[in-house]
Amino acid sequence: MLVKARPVNESIQEINDNSWVIGDRILLSRRRSPLSGFTWGDGRGSFYVISEAPYPLPPSRPLSATTPFEKVYDAGGVSAVWSIGDAFCKVKILHPDATREHVTLDYLHSKCPLSFAIPEVHYHAEYDGRHYIVLSRLPGHTLTNAWQNMDEEMKQYYVSRVANICKELAVWQADYISGVDGRHLSETYLTRLGQSEDCSPENLLTNCKGLGMDCSIFVLYHYDLGPGNIIVNLADGSMGIIDWETAGFVPREWIRTKFRVSGGMDLPGSDQELRVDWRRRVQRRLGEEGFPDIADRWMVWWRNEA
Repeated sequence: MLVKARPVNESIQEINDNSWVIGDRILLSRRRSPLSGFTWGDGRGSFYVISEAPYPLPPSRPLSATTPFEKVYDAGGVSAVWSIGDAFCKVKILHPDATREHVTLDYLHSKCPLSFAIPEVHYHAEYDGRHYIVLSRLPGHTLTNAWQNMDEEMKQYYVSRVANICKELAVWQADYISGVDGRHLSETYLTRLGQSEDCSPENLLTNCKGLGMDCSIFVLYHYDLGPGNIIVNLADGSMGIIDWETAGFVPREWIRTKFRVSGGMDLPGSDQELRVDWRRRVQRRLGEEGFPDIADRWMVWWRNEA
């Protein structure tokens, strides 16, 4: 008998105080000592271990109020993220042809050393059209939480760091617009408003050419460098970047343009000037570094006014 899949944001169910099942296929256990394989710390001296769930599944229930997990992101039926000890568990419905985050992270780790930290992949799997990935937690705080308490010198320091990271990533190039493995790049800002979100390399190339971007070469870019994806350590000035499912090869013009047009990179709050402070500073710095942009042209195109 077919069993209807749970909503994505209910993917983790509780078996008991030390065992959980993820997606009805993955067993998560808490133990006093680590085991070889998919293991990470709980931050309190114990360890989480992933293994294959038994069949038949033991009885389970929704997460209780005393669960040690915290749901930190919830997009309902599409995506959800839980903080689990020293790691994050992400569950997401992805386009079948989209580049997976673990593939991008493997690519980046092969390029190390980098000037910034990136997560380690503890585990990944794909079942029933859903992608499951467990990633290490980077030390520090999101720029979202740290920005308000930074002085001007520190703000400018991190603006410069991110602009330099854009230059660092752009060293790696490709002859196509796509994820690092040649599959779909899920950059919906390169599809027109109200039209099909076709992110195939062929369609994105057509759109980029239509926008007049230089499509002779494509450079690597993390296209969501908003403050929520930047982890900072104010004590030593180090930083890390998360959420690498949003990365791939794009025309060089798109790097600065994305900062100019994407409200998703805004800081939280009701004051519009303060909200855009981060991305406005970065796009200006990118301009100083010689990155062109096509923001005005893109806005007309995106609204189907061209």
